[in-house]
Amino acid sequence: MNRLRSLETFARAGWLARGIVYCLLAYIALSSAGAADASPQGVFRSVRDMPGGSVLLILLAIGLALYGAYRLYGAALDSEGKGDDAKGIAIRLGYAASGIAHFVLAWAAVRLASGNADGGGREKEAAGMMLDMPLGGTLLGVIGLGFLAAAAHQAVKAWTTEFMKGVAPEAPAWVVPVGRAGLAARAVVFAVIGYSLVRAGWFGTAGEVKGLGDALSALTEHAALYTLVAAGLFLFGIHSLVEARWRRIRDEDVVARLRAAAR
Repeated sequence: MNRLRSLETFARAGWLARGIVYCLLAYIALSSAGAADASPQGVFRSVRDMPGGSVLLILLAIGLALYGAYRLYGAALDSEGKGDDAKGIAIRLGYAASGIAHFVLAWAAVRLASGNADGGGREKEAAGMMLDMPLGGTLLGVIGLGFLAAAAHQAVKAWTTEFMKGVAPEAPAWVVPVGRAGLAARAVVFAVIGYSLVRAGWFGTAGEVKGLGDALSALTEHAALYTLVAAGLFLFGIHSLVEARWRRIRDEDVVARLRAAAR
C-alpha cells in the first residue's frame, strides 16, 4: 500500500503541475495568436518573471518530473492494466513517450530557473543529435510512434469518456464535457508532434521536428482550428486539475498488479 500511495502522490503532483502549464500555455496561445511564446518555454519564462518565479519554476519542475516518473512506471509495470496485446503495448508506449516528454519539460524549467535557459528550439537540436547516433533515427521514429499512439488513445478516451472511470463519483457533472474537449485538443497536438518525429527519424528531417508550441503554430493557417485547439488545451489544463483533485487509482486490480510486481 505504501507503493500505491507513492504512486498516487506522484500522479497528483504531476496532474497539478501539468494543469498549470497547460492553462498558462493556452492563455498565451489565445492572447498571442501563434506567437513564439505559445510554448512550454514561453510558459516557463512567464512564470520566471513573476515574484518568486525561480522557486515557482522549481516546484513546477518537481511536479512535471513526478508525473514523468508516474507515466514511465505505469508503462513498465502496466499499473493501469492495459495488457500485453498490440493495443495495450501501443497505449503503454504512449505512456512512456509522455513520461519522457514530461522529464524534458522538467529539465527545461530547471535550466530556466538556474539562468541557463535558451530561446527554444531544443526539440530540433535533440533530434539532430539523436539522428547522429547509431540507430538514432529508428529510435526517434519509435518515439514518434509513441506520440501517435498517445494521440489515438487521447481521442478514444475523449470519444468513450473512458477517463471518467478513475474519477471519484462526487466529481461535478461538468468534468465530462471539459475532459472530452481537452483530450480531443491534446490528441490533435500529439498527432502533429508524432508525425514530425516519425518523419525526422525515418526520413532525416530533424528541422521539421515540432514541440508543443510548434505544433500549435502549425495550425495558425486555420484560424478556427487553432482557436478551438488552444481553447481545448486550456480545458485540458482544467481536466488535469480535476484529476489532481478527484482521480482515484486505488482499485483492487491495481493493488494486485503492484503486489505481483513487488514479488
